[in-house]
Amino acid sequence: MIDVEVAVTIRQPRRDVAAVMFNPRYDIAWIGSALQVHPATPGPLRRGSKIALESRFLGRRVTDIREVVDHEPDRRVEMITRFPFRLRVRYELEGIPEGTIARISARGRPTGRLRFVMPALNPLLRRAVIRDLDRLKLLLESGAWRRMAA
Repeated sequence: MIDVEVAVTIRQPRRDVAAVMFNPRYDIAWIGSALQVHPATPGPLRRGSKIALESRFLGRRVTDIREVVDHEPDRRVEMITRFPFRLRVRYELEGIPEGTIARISARGRPTGRLRFVMPALNPLLRRAVIRDLDRLKLLLESGAWRRMAA
């Protein structure tokens, strides 16, 4: 079973972190495996949104349709991915005096041939999420996301 949870403190208000983390137009800037993103619905994520994400997975180029199944503005987005296997991904934000705690959790069960490499998937996914959150932190704390929005 895949079960990963990683958090980072970002020295920015929760609404600013949500403006980047919950808006697919910024995915390529902070999600390391993302190559292209095509939102079916524009703007910030909301329940029912679908996003086509082309990414790299184990050295291959893959496309997945992510569907938002739960959403609370500026607090939480939960999505289901179907490729390379069904995975539930949750983005959560918690406002604190220093800024925001951004948390990503991913849970799922690999199927097919991937179940044979499952022991390696947890640490690989954990490292990828840590790097993604580090990029998100840098993007927000440097103010680079504001220049992208202009």
